[in-house]
Amino acid sequence: MKVFIMTDLEGATGVAGDWSDFNPGGREHDSARRLLTGDVNSAIQGAYDGGVSEVVVLDGHGAAFSILLEDFDSRAQLIRGRRASELEGLDASFNLMLCIGVHSMAGTPDGLLTHTLSHTEMDNVWLNNTPVGEIGLWAALAGHFNVPIGLVVGEASAIREAKSLLGNIETVAVKEATSRFAAKCLHPQVSWSMIRSAAEKAVKRINEFKPFKPEVPMELKVQFHNSDRAESVSKRHGAVRIDGRTVICRGSNVLDIYNVLLG
Repeated sequence: MKVFIMTDLEGATGVAGDWSDFNPGGREHDSARRLLTGDVNSAIQGAYDGGVSEVVVLDGHGAAFSILLEDFDSRAQLIRGRRASELEGLDASFNLMLCIGVHSMAGTPDGLLTHTLSHTEMDNVWLNNTPVGEIGLWAALAGHFNVPIGLVVGEASAIREAKSLLGNIETVAVKEATSRFAAKCLHPQVSWSMIRSAAEKAVKRINEFKPFKPEVPMELKVQFHNSDRAESVSKRHGAVRIDGRTVICRGSNVLDIYNVLLG
């Protein structure tokens, strides 16, 4: 059994503050990387406890150098560096996807570090007229390869978002927002024990999970923060600008329409 682990930083254990605090150069950058690596290693351990044969992890935050390779579980493989596609390395050979370090979508009123893909470039994203964040986009992209999501680990509002979309999957809330840039956090040792257990359960429940398949033809709609970005994207084949900051694309292949608007 092959497992793909998608990661982000904002939803990792203990990560809070503004992006300037934990991105490169920030006072919490080294700490955030260690905490994320601990979350990921716990998921890897749990997956192997559940009986998987191969684990591939994608470093999915920013320039994709957030996971500490030297501290990374040596049984797994890590994809790092600026990627060409959102779920780089994922294909139909994988049986299950786990998501670690997840945050809720842009505009979530009780979330931590809320955004969708970019906190500076995009305001809202809809798939088939339903608001989605990164969880929904990842689920749809993985569903293209018939890969279900079995575990989501992150901030509490992201867990609610995942359950609303994906149903009875395994989840771990490692922290709960008290405002957009502050959170009540579990101790790492508590988080890591919970993540390991949940990952093992997810692997053992694999036959209960179904790939997320949006109805076709699909419509992806993106509201950009600035009109110049919408103007630029609207010149791509298949994109239609519907107002100053909003562009849509329709089609039957989620990879294609994603790449038109967000690639």
